[in-house]
Amino acid sequence: MRWTNLLLGLFFITSILNAQDETKPWIKSERLGAQRQIKLSKIQYPGDSKYDVTYYKLDLKVTYSPQQIAGAVTVNAFADTDNVSNIFLDLTNPLNVDSVILNGNPAVFSHIGDKLNITLDGDYNNGQSFSLIVYYHGIPGSSGFGSFEFDLTKITNQPTIYTLSEPYGAKDWWPCKDTPADKVDSADVWITVSTSFTAASNGLLTAIVENGDGTHTYKWKVCYPIANYLLSLAIADYTEYTNYYNYSPTDSMPINHFVYPESWSPTVKSYLDLTPQMIKVYAEHYGEYPFIKEKYGHAQFGWGGGMEHQTLTSVGGYSSGLIAHELAHQWYGDAITCKDWHHIWLNEGFATYSEGVWIESQQGNAGYKNFIVNEMSNAKNAIGSIWVQDISNIDEIFNGSRSYAKGGVVLHMLRGIVGDSTFYKIMRTYTYYPGVAYDVATTEDFQSITESVCGLDLNYFFQEWIYGEKYPKYSVVWSKNLISGNLWNLSVKITQDINSNPSYFTMPVQIKATFAAGDTLITVFNNSQSQTFNITLNGEPASISFDPNNLILKTVNSVVTGVSEEINPKSFSLEQNYPNPFNPSTKISWQSPVDSWQTLKVYDVLGNEVATLVNEYRPAGAYEIAFNISSIKHQQSSGVYFYQLKAGEYVSSKKMILMK
Repeated sequence: MRWTNLLLGLFFITSILNAQDETKPWIKSERLGAQRQIKLSKIQYPGDSKYDVTYYKLDLKVTYSPQQIAGAVTVNAFADTDNVSNIFLDLTNPLNVDSVILNGNPAVFSHIGDKLNITLDGDYNNGQSFSLIVYYHGIPGSSGFGSFEFDLTKITNQPTIYTLSEPYGAKDWWPCKDTPADKVDSADVWITVSTSFTAASNGLLTAIVENGDGTHTYKWKVCYPIANYLLSLAIADYTEYTNYYNYSPTDSMPINHFVYPESWSPTVKSYLDLTPQMIKVYAEHYGEYPFIKEKYGHAQFGWGGGMEHQTLTSVGGYSSGLIAHELAHQWYGDAITCKDWHHIWLNEGFATYSEGVWIESQQGNAGYKNFIVNEMSNAKNAIGSIWVQDISNIDEIFNGSRSYAKGGVVLHMLRGIVGDSTFYKIMRTYTYYPGVAYDVATTEDFQSITESVCGLDLNYFFQEWIYGEKYPKYSVVWSKNLISGNLWNLSVKITQDINSNPSYFTMPVQIKATFAAGDTLITVFNNSQSQTFNITLNGEPASISFDPNNLILKTVNSVVTGVSEEINPKSFSLEQNYPNPFNPSTKISWQSPVDSWQTLKVYDVLGNEVATLVNEYRPAGAYEIAFNISSIKHQQSSGVYFYQLKAGEYVSSKKMILMK
């Protein structure tokens, strides 16, 4: 899913996201936080776990005037445990249920609290199947991002109807088990509309039946597994355009585009004509397009962005970035779907990274690097872990800095660790790996597949980047010493600022040593908060570069030459602050016997950085600095704080108490 700035005026965007939204304005619309925020108390998630759905058939009649829906939805399922005597489907209360047929006979049901409770005709044990048909009608709701909309086109005000069910909106317009975890094996979507409309949906169009009453029925068939939120309707008086993806010398797949007549233009056509080439690029990197026996395409709708409905993406406008992002979801989001919204980065992070894959194919490594720089800038705004802690809040699920940008940067960093060829082998293996291909996945599934392909233990990587927070901030001090002849020792000390979770980041780090006649690239494994590496080089290094290929999401505080190993830590001293306790100010003193890079920082008891008082290269001497708690941007409460001095090998911390 991606979003554009068409709806900018509707949404409140916090200042911390402004930098990202300037780069990718579609993020403003998809977040939709201030207006449409759904809490778990208002939803039934993750659906009824007592049964497993295998098939949906949506037989719907949709009218624009009056604006309503009437339908018969077939649900084939089997019990997922023993002694199942009742189940529920998710369906919002404004929709009226006329009857429920169970295995051909009327069933007892009640419709309360957005649940359609159904009494089964006996006790079903694990594996025993049953079939339901729910007859219902009413005015569908519109929650989340606009789950079911009766709308008008922007320019000519022509009627249009569309759906966007992610994450919790499917139940606003049809009875279902509302969780991404339970994919069905296949589905049918039959849409009866006025003959003035074209009705587009997932899968292949098998028939258009003229009903003789001013309506016709479009019959779409989905033969691949599909999650409930990816089933969609797009209804309008469309202009249709088809191009093709040639996946072999003798075979091709149609790419069907449904465009509002008012929007059709040579520019729009040029964007749509990029689609076959994009599919080819992704197929080379990720494996063949996963729905090759059906189709791909785009259906224009009234929402200000894009939504990756399986085989038929819904788009509010046209750009290469939007098309690339939503197309990538066909692999990651549709063919493989996150098992629950905690792991949404497996959808959105992968699609965001794939934008860079497309850019790299067109603009080379320079274009890709520029893309990553922008994503890293956005990712630094992320608050909390990529693993979404509060899935009751749509803002949290679809947080642009975290689920999208930082999720995409994680894949970039993984590529940096394992190398290009192994990385894309991982991606191709993941695409068609038994148990996740055409099914659902968690971060642990992706981690397991990654480790099996590359042969590395990457638990440190996934734990700190998916379940941890923030990113490393490095200070680097290096020195050189002649060993003998032309052999030199390069000493590099890497120190990380203290983080909360994790306390520091474990990563392989590239260091480029530059010589008069060229350079060499060295990789060290940084697995300590402060760590010195001694590297023997053939030649005298003139300078070094830290992470020269930008493979790590980071801040580099400094890279300086200085004395590191030669400093005697016993020569330093950090004094107790005075006064202590204090309010609002106190003084901190220390002695430095040699010139060195020095940092003095204040932390709270949880390890969160409160203030940086010193971060610079200083000559030997005695120092004193005042610390005033009232100068801190965020209000600090009474309690215990720590201040820490780092200078060369010297690291010392002392406790101080704030009393208000």
